[in-house]
Amino acid sequence: MGLAAPGCGDGATPCTECPPLEGRYRMAFGDGGVPADCTLLGVELPRGRPLDITRSGDRLIGNLEGVGLLGNVSAEGSFTLAGSLGGAMDGGRMDTLSLAGRYTSFEGDGGTARLDGTYTGNYSRPSGTAPQRCSVIVPFSATRE
Repeated sequence: MGLAAPGCGDGATPCTECPPLEGRYRMAFGDGGVPADCTLLGVELPRGRPLDITRSGDRLIGNLEGVGLLGNVSAEGSFTLAGSLGGAMDGGRMDTLSLAGRYTSFEGDGGTARLDGTYTGNYSRPSGTAPQRCSVIVPFSATRE
């Protein structure tokens, strides 16, 4: 029995001719803000911030606010990106981000490619009494610049 190709488990087809998802996108989020426990940790959604993505075949490398992201894209345009930044060793906040969604290409004059999906952020900071933790799950869209 062989290993499954990336993207197989979710019904997406691994791509040999992958969508041109690479580029710089500006992030926008649904109306929901961050929960109060996330505000205490200094968490803000990266509204209007750039998401940079490069692609090699179906493999994606991204960066959002200094967090390095890795993932893949399917032939149908579904994608995932995930990564972490920070660490508990120095008492700093650990940010773990993931994005899952779909790429849409707009053809023709003035058309702009976009990403739509779900942004998940898990944040934590060690503390003397108990670690501080919070999570944000919110819909996002991003338009290629």
